[in-house]
Amino acid sequence: MSFDPSARRNGWVLLLLLLLVNVFNFVDRQLPYILVTAIRSELKLTDAQFGLMAGLPFALVFSCCALLLARLADRYGARLVLVGSLAVWSLATALSGLAQGFFHLIAARAFVAAGESGSMPAAHALIARLFAVQGRALAYAVFSLAVPIGGTLGLVLGGWINDTLGWRQAFFVIGLPGVLLALLAWVALPATPAVRPPDRSASSFAAALRQLFRLRSYAHTTAACVLFGIAYFAMTVFGPAFLMRVHGHTATQAGLALGMASGIGGVIGILGGGILADHLGRKDARWRQLVPAIGVALCAPAALGAWLCEPVGLALLLLTLVHLLGLLCHAPTWANIQLLAPDDMRATATAVVQFCIVLVGASVGPAAIGWTSDLLAPKFGAAALRYALCGVAVFIAWSALHFLLASRAMGADLARVEPAGAGSGKP
Repeated sequence: MSFDPSARRNGWVLLLLLLLVNVFNFVDRQLPYILVTAIRSELKLTDAQFGLMAGLPFALVFSCCALLLARLADRYGARLVLVGSLAVWSLATALSGLAQGFFHLIAARAFVAAGESGSMPAAHALIARLFAVQGRALAYAVFSLAVPIGGTLGLVLGGWINDTLGWRQAFFVIGLPGVLLALLAWVALPATPAVRPPDRSASSFAAALRQLFRLRSYAHTTAACVLFGIAYFAMTVFGPAFLMRVHGHTATQAGLALGMASGIGGVIGILGGGILADHLGRKDARWRQLVPAIGVALCAPAALGAWLCEPVGLALLLLTLVHLLGLLCHAPTWANIQLLAPDDMRATATAVVQFCIVLVGASVGPAAIGWTSDLLAPKFGAAALRYALCGVAVFIAWSALHFLLASRAMGADLARVEPAGAGSGKP
């Protein structure tokens, strides 16, 4: 299945629109983390409660809805899923500002999770059909720039609005413009047809999943993403609180500092990972996952240094390196998944990995760090969070091992899937 030539020529225009949608995704997702101190104070939450709010309920809803919405995107086309998801999570973000307690906030964030879960699988399917294998990692890198851009905007704008107007107003100001973007996306995005082979049976979804997980590179990539997700979600949730408690930053200062670290490091890392994977992968397929393995391996000591060093300037420099090195894995990973996926399972192949990342990473990471911080607080006080965050380095190093194993299996796995036409790279 392919787009018409005019749509293909406009592929980069479409990609920029998808990038904008994805920026709103990560702005809304990042926003509560810079508001943590104000929310905890007014609603009287503990670190463990905030870690739970940001973790398990969000993860459960996100993961389950991602599989359903991805299947709908594959079956009925991506535009409806993408636009509907954007409208839902934007409205839910705005409604988070009306929360009167812990459970109200959980309910609002659950609707944010439901909406955001449908965005990336549908967008990944569109990109895979628009761009051939040789340039696909770079296309995913451009789309994934939303991670540092959206994260930076969420931190900077959220911190400034919080200090100027209050945390409730921050949710309103950030959430409502997404509804207008949803209307624009509905008009601008093409009504892409789904891929529905006539010989697909009702049981083929489970069969396709078994086929994917029999590929060692896909299985190891999934494991690597889950382990890195545990660390990354924990750092994202508690990074602002770390700067405010340990280094005395205000919400505005913490948002600006972390925004710069994640923005600069993330942009370089994501683009660098996409360019390196495309360039080196043409010569040897193993480089498509060796690039993530090397970057993530170097990320672990950088993270330890960031939490333990005393000068705040050095800590921020190391956090910039954490984002740069860690996010080298981002574009190559999603490009690899689409390379291995059957054409009619593209959104679903992304959603399955996303399901595993969010269900385990977003639930285990923040909750574990929050619980450990509360446990250490009687002895270490404000520094408890610093020592709790050191645990993320273990998961980062473990993730690098699975990326290495994925790289070793890439050649054999591609030889298995290419004759059948999966991941052929033809849009």
